[in-house]
Amino acid sequence: MKLNIANPATGQQKLINIEDERRYRLFYDKRMSQEVPADSLGDEFKGYVFRITGGNDKQGFPMKQGVLLPHRVRLLLGKGHSCYHEKRSGERKRKSVRGCIIGPDIAVVALTIVKQGDNDISGLTDSVLPKRLGPKRATKIRRFFNLSKEDDVRKYVIRREVTPKNPNAKPYTKAPKIQRLVTPQRLQRRRRVRVLHRRKKIAQAEQKVDYEILLAKRVAEKKAKVAATQEKASKKESS
Repeated sequence: MKLNIANPATGQQKLINIEDERRYRLFYDKRMSQEVPADSLGDEFKGYVFRITGGNDKQGFPMKQGVLLPHRVRLLLGKGHSCYHEKRSGERKRKSVRGCIIGPDIAVVALTIVKQGDNDISGLTDSVLPKRLGPKRATKIRRFFNLSKEDDVRKYVIRREVTPKNPNAKPYTKAPKIQRLVTPQRLQRRRRVRVLHRRKKIAQAEQKVDYEILLAKRVAEKKAKVAATQEKASKKESS
């Protein structure tokens, strides 16, 4: 069984192949999102705690969260479901997925480190990889740098250096477009939309009053016309 272990604290990832079934038997009958102590994997994993995040069986079918079975099933999947990407709007398809309970037919298990043990593992906990991309949303940038509402978020965007393919060209930096950034222009647009909405409601109320007056006038005219016709008919009968 192969263990694909990720360490969110350092940004590193490592694939370990274990042949001895007695070592990886501790994952049997465990479900996705469960935390498992990894002491029986070996002395280098003593004190480590892993969380199961996914996996594939020997035929490559992925494990799906919520399918409480230790084997493969065929499910009707649509938009919003994991293990499926719709090609057309509203399309649904019956696909084979593996249940979320680990068994002997699982070939790869994806794990994340929840608690680090006593020993460092080379390629997993020995160094910290720099974050390539920083936060993009305005609130997350404020949280990342511990900023207040008065601080300008645009000054704290993490830029990354891009090396062009042309050796003669100079390297340049790129920064993401800040999402959900509240600017004076955005506030002015909101005020304008509110004013237009208010004007529209007032205009609709005035049109409704005018329509009711016109409707009452037409109904009165029709009643008067019907009354005049009836009176003319009654005069003819009496004569």
